[in-house]
Amino acid sequence: MDTKTTDQVLNLIDKSQNILLLTHAKADCDGLGAMLSSYLVLKELGKNVTAVTNDPTPENLAFLPSVNMVQNSLMSSKDFIITLDLTNTALSKIKYNLEEDNRVNIIITPKGGVFTKEDVSFSQGNNKFDLIIIFDTGNLEHLGPIYDKNSELFFETPIINIDHHASNTDFGQVNIVDVVAASTTEVLFEIFEAMEKKYDKKFVTKDIATLLLAGIITDTGSFQHANTSPRSMEASARLLDLGGRQQEIIKNIYKTKKLSTLKLWGVVLSKVQVDPIYRMVWSTISREDLKEANASSEESEGIIDDLLTNAPGAEVIMLIKYNDGNYISVSMRSTTNSVDVGKISAEMGGGGHVRAAGYKVRDGRPFDQVVSEILEKVRQYQGERLSIHPEDVVGTRDLASESEDKPQPRDKGTTPQRSGKTTYLDFEGEKERKVGMRDLASKDEKEEKEGKKKRKRKPRTRKRTVKEKAPEKPKTVEAAATPAPVVEKPKPVAEAPVAPAPETVAPTPAVEPPITPEPAPEAMTPQPETAPPVPEAPVVPQPEVTPPTPEPVTPQPEVAPAPMTPQESAPSATPQPEVAPEPAPPTPAQPEAPAAPATPPQPETPPATPTPEPPKPEAEQPNVPDWLKSE
Repeated sequence: MDTKTTDQVLNLIDKSQNILLLTHAKADCDGLGAMLSSYLVLKELGKNVTAVTNDPTPENLAFLPSVNMVQNSLMSSKDFIITLDLTNTALSKIKYNLEEDNRVNIIITPKGGVFTKEDVSFSQGNNKFDLIIIFDTGNLEHLGPIYDKNSELFFETPIINIDHHASNTDFGQVNIVDVVAASTTEVLFEIFEAMEKKYDKKFVTKDIATLLLAGIITDTGSFQHANTSPRSMEASARLLDLGGRQQEIIKNIYKTKKLSTLKLWGVVLSKVQVDPIYRMVWSTISREDLKEANASSEESEGIIDDLLTNAPGAEVIMLIKYNDGNYISVSMRSTTNSVDVGKISAEMGGGGHVRAAGYKVRDGRPFDQVVSEILEKVRQYQGERLSIHPEDVVGTRDLASESEDKPQPRDKGTTPQRSGKTTYLDFEGEKERKVGMRDLASKDEKEEKEGKKKRKRKPRTRKRTVKEKAPEKPKTVEAAATPAPVVEKPKPVAEAPVAPAPETVAPTPAVEPPITPEPAPEAMTPQPETAPPVPEAPVVPQPEVTPPTPEPVTPQPEVAPAPMTPQESAPSATPQPEVAPEPAPPTPAQPEAPAAPATPPQPETPPATPTPEPPKPEAEQPNVPDWLKSE
């Protein structure tokens, strides 16, 4: 704050004795707090002080210290004043009546005792003030009827203008307008500190600290609004140290609401409207709404800050309401510094800050007309700022209405379109629309992937069923392997007696074991070695091999000794010649073994390959002695 301007203010206060304090019509906590705190400080300096507002004090501000000292009207110089001294007698009631001869009788009834002529005095109204201090007011018209009925007073008396609104017109002879300050009480607190230094006296008491702190808290939305600064936080901290009652302020302003106020808030919320194209949110309060909620227009204070400003993405928030004084007021808020609602409000005859402003309509225009005018004005402002073309707006609104009624599915290869609901909640423009497109594309990709997965799952289940049958096949292979060692063992036995027959037996047993797994235990019972593999044979599903071979196996032991008689030395050594010499006749039965490959495994074909060898043993029999001779 400029020290020269502060010195001018202090000099004017020193020269003045009768001081008038004013604030704007429909006074709020900041205006009342500034006026009442100045009233107490000037009274401390011995000044004659008069504090006046155009309207009664709101109920939620009745807790402010010394609020009962505020008058609701300014006395005129044409008033005739009758003064009654109540020092000796208390007053019970006053009444008057009019007589036919145009005379008025004023009747005063005492509680006890009697009034005399000496107790009554007469005087002429006097509104001559040495100084006028106006708080939190952008221009003189905002004072309302006080200015309209006494305009000559404001041209005859010096005015000190103390405010923090950027729209202030500097109407005073001395103007302290600090647009950086969060509230008028924040500006006034610095003036009080300068007065304490000049007069070497403490002025900021607990009550004054509470009044100043109340103005800062309400104008910053309990330190939630963007105008909250380190300076305002530091001032609040010092006021708390000086005894400011912060919890009393919070309780009365934010935590105490009448039932009619809550009903009115519900009406406002039910009428909220959104324009996502121009990023606007607004609501209205008509005369019928006030009657329905049984509320007064003053009870709507705080709705725009507490409720409507919570709309995500909105840049302009408005509340258009009918007031009890038969006029319409428009309150405006902005959520970004790039939108100057103070400029819009000034063009409509009002004023305020970049992010908080308003104006009043008193010319009797219909409520609906006022609403349509301000909406058109804001759309024009936002259209120029956002470069919105009318044809784009029409197309987008048509799309929003169609999608709101019934969301249309998106076909592949077409541009994705957002649903109506999403469009109305979308305040981020093209960026958000691209995000919505990506979301739709990602959903389609997920659905396609899920479809592929489902298709792949079906063949997997089939493979699993095949795998379950697979264990039976290796068991059949094991069955072929188990009898093989029983026949292979005689190979070394055949070599030991050096008999020619064992060689012929060696190729044939590979063919016989798959043919005779079950009769093997009967023929091989004399051999203890065959006993352990016999239990394994039943474990294996042998029906695949047994159907072609059970009957030919039984005749083999009977036919076997006949061809083996010429060579008795080899059969005497081992019982295998009974199985070995006669494989030739079963060979035709083994071609049926290839039929077994009807089963999925074909490893049985290798044992089928040695099947052509059975005719060879007859040709090899003369060669057997040659082989023995070679040894």
